[in-house]
Amino acid sequence: MSHLIKLLLSIVIVAVILYKVDFASVWQLMLSANPWMLLGALFFQILSYIVAAYRWYLIMQLLAFKHRFFFYLQSYFKGALFNQVLPTSIGGDAYRIMEMASKGGLAKEAFYGVFIDRIVGLVGLLILNFFANLFEHNLLPREVFYGINFITLAAIFGLMVLMALHKFPILERYKATRLFFELSHRFRFIYKTPIRIFQQIGLSILIHFFSIFAIFGIGHSVGINEPIDVFLILVPPALLLTLLPISFAGWGVREGALVGLFMLIGIPKAQVLATSLLYGIILILSSLPGLYFYLKSQHKYL
Repeated sequence: MSHLIKLLLSIVIVAVILYKVDFASVWQLMLSANPWMLLGALFFQILSYIVAAYRWYLIMQLLAFKHRFFFYLQSYFKGALFNQVLPTSIGGDAYRIMEMASKGGLAKEAFYGVFIDRIVGLVGLLILNFFANLFEHNLLPREVFYGINFITLAAIFGLMVLMALHKFPILERYKATRLFFELSHRFRFIYKTPIRIFQQIGLSILIHFFSIFAIFGIGHSVGINEPIDVFLILVPPALLLTLLPISFAGWGVREGALVGLFMLIGIPKAQVLATSLLYGIILILSSLPGLYFYLKSQHKYL
């Protein structure tokens, strides 16, 4: 039922946007998009997944999961497939946890590893957006500029607080706080040296840069001829909103957010909507290696 609600909400949001935009223009833009740029966008999105799998591999190695990188690469693509196209009760992150547990690891430690991977990825996106905002601080209205930067700094501060919770043993006594205490211990262990911190944050920034560069290429293929710094400012807030569990694979939310943000700098709705819809298709195509890996896998959770 929850997946049906999310799917319906995505359909409603996209339908409302299409009602306010000339769909014929959007469709024509999508059909006339430069195929080489779209192919390049697909390449960079797949590259983003590969680097993300490597980041997860590094995290899990520190948590004593000694599988080879190719295992994590397959699992990550399978998770991406679940997140994009499969309306099941198992999300991509849950699938990765279950697959780790099926290989003999503790489910709790697998959960911590996937959770940390997600958080570090989020921090990388926020930092990338923060510095892009500072570089081009006159692009957005003042209230939007300060709002985005406040959220970024608050998230980074929250991560620092989480990493410090292990210093308070009293938190381990209570069930409601034990999870945060144990998670803080794992965070502190993984990021106990500046080299590890900069390595993980650097990989996270690179991962999101590849994804945004893919959207940049798609945008240029339909006539949004803005420089890359504009995309680095406007795309991350839209990607953050797609993390909210209110729609199916971010459809609808992504389109609405991108249209609203790019309208702030005068980009036509049709071009932005065509870009977002094409990026959604690229996300599905880039996750298809996960289908091959899934069909070949021994453990299937469907």
